[in-house]
Amino acid sequence: MEWQEKYPKKTKPSYDELLDYFQPHIRDLFTTFEREMRSQFDVSNKYHKFMQTAGWSYGFGRSYSCELLTVTIQDDCFDVLGVSVKDDESLRKALNAAKKAYDDGFEGRYAAVCALRRESQIARTKVRIEREQQQMDKLLEHVDPAKFNQFKWHKKVSRRDLNALYQGEAKGMLDEALLDDVGLGFYLRCKQAKEVRECMDKGQIICLHCGAILTAGRVSPTGAKIAKKDGGDALVHCECGYSYTYREYRRSCNAVNMPGGRAMPIFEQYMEKWPGCKTASDKMLLIDWLIHECHVTLMSGIAGRSVCINLIEGTLTQIGDLINKLAYEHNL
Repeated sequence: MEWQEKYPKKTKPSYDELLDYFQPHIRDLFTTFEREMRSQFDVSNKYHKFMQTAGWSYGFGRSYSCELLTVTIQDDCFDVLGVSVKDDESLRKALNAAKKAYDDGFEGRYAAVCALRRESQIARTKVRIEREQQQMDKLLEHVDPAKFNQFKWHKKVSRRDLNALYQGEAKGMLDEALLDDVGLGFYLRCKQAKEVRECMDKGQIICLHCGAILTAGRVSPTGAKIAKKDGGDALVHCECGYSYTYREYRRSCNAVNMPGGRAMPIFEQYMEKWPGCKTASDKMLLIDWLIHECHVTLMSGIAGRSVCINLIEGTLTQIGDLINKLAYEHNL
C-alpha cells in the first residue's frame, strides 16, 4: 500500500510505524541518516507535517521555525533534497546535500531565530510582570501583608550536617542526635512535598501555618495548571489569618525545589520507610540508600535535575562534590 494511502492526513503514523513501512535495507539507511544528521548538524527528526503532494513528511531541525531539510517517504526509498535514498551511494549524496544546505547559513538562521525568540520572551515577561504587580497591589489592599503569601517549607538538609554524620560514622562515633536530625529532615521535606503537590493537583493548597486544606479553584483533568479565571491569582483565605494566591504558592514550591517530578517514587519510598526505622543502624542504612539514589541520578546523565537538589542545600556543583565524596569514601 502506498504511503499516502496507508497514512492519510487524519492518520499520523508513529515513529515505529514509519520504520516498519520501510523495507529492511531502507530502514537501515534511514536510521543511519538520522544518526548522521544528529552527529554532524545537531538536528533531529521531530517536526512532522502533512504535505498535500507527499503526505506525512519529516522535518529535520532544531525548532519548527528553523528547519534544515524535509524528508519525504516513497514506496521504495526516502527523498532528501531531491535525492532518492536507496543504497549507500545515494545516502552519501543525500548527506552531501544536507551539508551543503547546512553550510548555506543554517547556523546564522538558527542564531537569528533564537535572538528573536529571546526578544519576544523578554517582552512577554515584562508585560506579565507588570500585570502581576498591578494584581498584587490590588490584593494587598485587602490583606495583612505580614500574613500574605508567607511560605514555610521544610528546610533542606545542610551539607555540613550530612558530611559530619558520615565522618563520625566512619570513625566509629556515630552521632545519633545528628542522625535523627538528618533523617527527619529528609523525611519531613519529602512528606510535605507529597502532601502539598497532591493538593495542588486537585486545585487545593495546604495552609503552611495551620495545615488547613483550602480550595484554590478548578484544575484541568491533568491537574497541570489553574487558569487565571479559575482562581490562579485569586485570594485564598485561611481561618488562621493567613492568605495566599495559588499562583505564588506553586511558584514558591517549585522555586525552593520541593521534591517532585519523575523522582517522586524515590522520595515516597524514603518517606514510607523512615517511620519504621527503630535503630541507629536502620536509620543510617536508609539514609545511605537515599544518598546512593542521589549519586545514581547525579551520574546518570539523564536530562533533569538530580534528586539531591531537592533534599540538600547548596548549588548542584557543591552538592555533587559532597555526594561524590561520600560515595567514593564510604562506598555507598
